[in-house]
Amino acid sequence: MQRYSIIFLDLDNTLFDFHAAEHQALAQVMGRFDIPATEENIRIYSEINRGLWQQFDRGEVTQQQLGVARFEGLLERLGQDKARGPAMNDDYEVTLGRFGILLPGAEELCRRLHEKCALYILTNGMSRSQRGRLSGSAIEPYIERMFVSQEMGCQKPRKEYFDHVIGALGLDEGQLGRTVMVGDSLTSDILGGIQAGIDTIWYHPRGNQPPDPMKPTWEARTLSQIGDIILGE
Repeated sequence: MQRYSIIFLDLDNTLFDFHAAEHQALAQVMGRFDIPATEENIRIYSEINRGLWQQFDRGEVTQQQLGVARFEGLLERLGQDKARGPAMNDDYEVTLGRFGILLPGAEELCRRLHEKCALYILTNGMSRSQRGRLSGSAIEPYIERMFVSQEMGCQKPRKEYFDHVIGALGLDEGQLGRTVMVGDSLTSDILGGIQAGIDTIWYHPRGNQPPDPMKPTWEARTLSQIGDIILGE
């Protein structure tokens, strides 16, 4: 028996291969700013960016601050003028939006679920990057609507983010009982779903164990397992 009919889907590392897109976009942007696109320089950026996103999830920095700070931090670490940070960030957001690289099985999952469910994307990404990657992708026809934190002024896992989504869709209590949040991040997707009072599916290909405070309703090692859980197959 089908368990859920309204599906909230995370974007990065759930449907889209963010790491591959990030690597390709960074290489192009660094080249335009005369920075060697070495693995070490990309690693430095990723380390800075990851820390800032963790701060963002905790509400310690705004999304606008995050975007500029990651490139200012990179330039500073490389001994270059960090005043170029805003320009690099603008270039990166546009460039990243050109790399809608789907994870294997993502198109099949969305096509399979679309036959019986309403699919919505909930993402903390930058608007230009996220909308650019979804636009023209193979899964775009299956998505009813995308909610981007930068446009909403709040982010997962905060309850106001989910309250905004639920209110915008006009979901009642009965519909929420048929709603599930699917994502790879315990601190963003799963915690957010728990705080919003909806079921969750944690997608974790590596088979990690969740800490007790963020126990998901379901766990899936593959995208096809997500479909099986949702459709009760």
